[in-house]
Amino acid sequence: MRSFFFLALLLLAPVRLATATPADIADNPRMWEIFLADQQDRGQDQVDRAAVRRQDQAHRDEVLAMLRAGTLRTSIDYFNAGIVFQHGDTMEDSRLALALAQVAVALDPDNGPALWLTAAAWDRLLMKRGLPQWYGTQYHQPTPGGPPELYPVDEAVVSDEERVRLNVPTLAEARARAAAMGAD
Repeated sequence: MRSFFFLALLLLAPVRLATATPADIADNPRMWEIFLADQQDRGQDQVDRAAVRRQDQAHRDEVLAMLRAGTLRTSIDYFNAGIVFQHGDTMEDSRLALALAQVAVALDPDNGPALWLTAAAWDRLLMKRGLPQWYGTQYHQPTPGGPPELYPVDEAVVSDEERVRLNVPTLAEARARAAAMGAD
């Protein structure tokens, strides 16, 4: 039931916006604050994962309340909300991240970060199901303390041209990034 509610909300969001002019629509400042806090939590050298998980859950709860209240209005709002859910723990969080990214792209097809998030959220869903990713956006650390590696990619599904169209690095670039992360 919860999934149906959010799907309906996401599908109706663009209809709500259709009656407003671009000058009437501004990014939600609280959503921006949550996005920045989410990114800051991940940019620290030493991360208290338990504290970050608690903060992430509080952020997801607040973003859900914003979705219910209809206070997310712009492509940037939906992208920022999608990032918050991309960092969630559950399959439902990942599904919502993908849906929010898709709404962000529907509102602004030139939103490069939102295009990237559609690919990254799809890859995260596949990864959580134990399947190879398509786009090459997800990394993992299969050996505790070992170097990060690119999560396995099904190379037959998506071309590098499609990756570039979605603002995603080519597979060669993704592999080079994994190697550079391991060298740090």
